[in-house]
Amino acid sequence: MTYDPRNVIWNNSFNTYYESFYYETVADKLVDRWQIIDDITKILVAATASGSVISGWALWQTPDFKIVWIIIAGAGALLSIIHASLGVPSRLKDWEDVKRCFVTLKVALETFRHRMEIDPQFPVDEYTDEYIRLRTQFGELVPRQKNDILLTDRLRLRAQKEIDDKLGVTR
Repeated sequence: MTYDPRNVIWNNSFNTYYESFYYETVADKLVDRWQIIDDITKILVAATASGSVISGWALWQTPDFKIVWIIIAGAGALLSIIHASLGVPSRLKDWEDVKRCFVTLKVALETFRHRMEIDPQFPVDEYTDEYIRLRTQFGELVPRQKNDILLTDRLRLRAQKEIDDKLGVTR
């Protein structure tokens, strides 16, 4: 079996592509989760805001709705505190930015691999340099994947399965 550096570049670029796709998918799933929390909090805070208090007073007069209103108002207050203390808007912005960066890198790696397919006799030195630049970019992005309260093992496994299914990777 002969050694061909083109195969090494091809295989390594796939690994970097896969990892970029994985981090993009994880960030996307976290954006979805944080967006749900953000939306629910905004709705509950708006529903229990001072303008809605008049509606609450009307409900307060009805015994069945009195408990419902207490629960809604309490949940709104609690979520408002949690929303602020967890910094939901900044987390949402951070994860959207991480996702965008990994999408950009993933597309660059796809383009790089397409160029290798188009010209299988590509110049090794030039493509090695380009791959190293892409890998360096990947290395700079990975630390932006912060620990997050919503980042669970289950989310990670779902992201990995989703990518494996899309790419036809078997484990």
